[in-house]
Amino acid sequence: MARDELTKESYTTLFPDNFQLTHYAIQVAQKQIQSGNEDLNVTQMLKEIRKNPPEKIEE
Repeated sequence: MARDELTKESYTTLFPDNFQLTHYAIQVAQKQIQSGNEDLNVTQMLKEIRKNPPEKIEE
């Protein structure tokens, strides 16, 4: 069974395009690493982005 919450389609309502999703994910990862989280889990990070999307993404 596929993880529906991690599919591209589950993020299309949050971000206008894949580049903005990628850019935002990189920013989140950089902040986590800067705060001392060296055991970054990408799956968990994407789930957190989905639960707490950015307020506004400029197109």
